[in-house]
Amino acid sequence: MQNMKGGEKMKKIIIITLAILMGITMAFTGVSCKGTAKIETMTETTAATVTTAAETTAAATEASEEVVAETEEEYVWICSLSTFPLFLAHDYPALKQLAKELGVKITFAGPKEFDVEAQNAVLEQQIAIKPAGILFLSFGDVHNASINKVIDAGIPLVCVDGDSPNSKRLAFIGTGWRALGAKQAEIMGNLLGGKGNVMLSAVIPNDNTVLARAGYEDYMAKNFPDIKILDILNDKGDVATAADLASKAILAYGNIDGFSGIDGASGPGIAIALKETGMVGKIHVTCVDDTPDIIQALQDGVIDATLVQKREAFESLALQTLYGYNHPGTELLMKYKEAGFPMIPEFIYTGTLVLTKENMSQLMSVYDYAKTIE
Repeated sequence: MQNMKGGEKMKKIIIITLAILMGITMAFTGVSCKGTAKIETMTETTAATVTTAAETTAAATEASEEVVAETEEEYVWICSLSTFPLFLAHDYPALKQLAKELGVKITFAGPKEFDVEAQNAVLEQQIAIKPAGILFLSFGDVHNASINKVIDAGIPLVCVDGDSPNSKRLAFIGTGWRALGAKQAEIMGNLLGGKGNVMLSAVIPNDNTVLARAGYEDYMAKNFPDIKILDILNDKGDVATAADLASKAILAYGNIDGFSGIDGASGPGIAIALKETGMVGKIHVTCVDDTPDIIQALQDGVIDATLVQKREAFESLALQTLYGYNHPGTELLMKYKEAGFPMIPEFIYTGTLVLTKENMSQLMSVYDYAKTIE
């Protein structure tokens, strides 16, 4: 009897459980049907909300871009011979690309001819403009007063390529010109076998020339005492002038065994002179830089070797130095700047590459790429 009653009790429990489950199922079905409409409605609302948010974001972005454009930091590069092919091929592309990466503006200025007074005038004009920083290619102490005025006006300035060491400039970043002169002397001495007469061509007066000439003369005196330096021609950084002076020197001296050019215009000028006087292959030539005409002269065997400055390196490092001065990056570095001791380098020497007919092909793809940078 007890088993029967227990069985009946169990049946009742099962029936009740089934009934509850059916009710729950029906309830969920109803909620599901009604919920579908709610979800669809919510989806439409969400889509509308997302669209509105996207539009708002786009508008905010446009506004932000406008603000950036208005407050974008401007850095100015200044030099005489501002459109010289060397600068157009190396300095300009390097600075344009880095400026984009940093989110700043780079402007190029300066007289198209070699004119230090005009260059100083352009520099002093920046006092009223107040750029975030200036990269200044100096030709020595002739710029000291103008550089000091700019620094006193609160505009940071770094000398590149050429220095004004007695000015208030923050730093010098560029080729070590004394070392460059010594390297040219080493190459020329080996080309001449330790004996002969050489002529120099450069921009005078110029701090770079003074240093390079000292390095050249010292190296020759110590290592090649039988090589005589006849004179130094002032080509003023102009190819035509360099060619004219070199041609006259070849005819006047008659015993020149080697020519060494210390500025970017002297090499191409000397190459023209050798062709005009029929002295190609009879006078050895070393020079500086790698403009297209120098590359061609290397290929033609007119120039034996050129010392390529790492222009992209020192220009990029100069812009980064100025940017770092304005944006110390850490609170510690900011404290140093506020105390009057900014943590930036005072000197960076970037050195040179020796380029000859044998190894020049390694750089051709780089030159082609640089032409595409806008």
